[in-house]
Amino acid sequence: MTSYLRGLCAALLLLIFGLSLFACGKREWPTPIASEDKFRWRSAQAMRAQSCVILNLECSGAWQNIEALNVMLEPVGDGPGDGCLSCPFSPRTTRRFVQGSAGYRSEMNRIVLTVCDLDPKKTYRVQVVGFNIFPSLGTVLTDLMLAAPQ
Repeated sequence: MTSYLRGLCAALLLLIFGLSLFACGKREWPTPIASEDKFRWRSAQAMRAQSCVILNLECSGAWQNIEALNVMLEPVGDGPGDGCLSCPFSPRTTRRFVQGSAGYRSEMNRIVLTVCDLDPKKTYRVQVVGFNIFPSLGTVLTDLMLAAPQ
């Protein structure tokens, strides 16, 4: 009788082990679907307020997938290290923003970024780069904007 119980326990353990393997299926990170997970810039505007550049951005698509934003700035002028309006864009400064950062405000698909500690007398060329939570979908760039002192 004991050998019968041992055999039955062994068979039950083998059955439980076999069934538990079904729960060990192949697991992968979610695959993004470009048509559902991408966002784009509907509009982007830059304006100056003393030593700050204020950016008003409006997104469309999957705006909730924005992970981070980089604001790239290039001063324009005739000083050392300044760019020119007709030259290729060559940012000298980049500021990174994530939700909750100082200078980052959002309401639904509208984002306002404030970049300060800039020369109040200089004009800046500005571009914003948006990073998706799915890196394979790439970055989303705004058009180049000009922020001149008022």
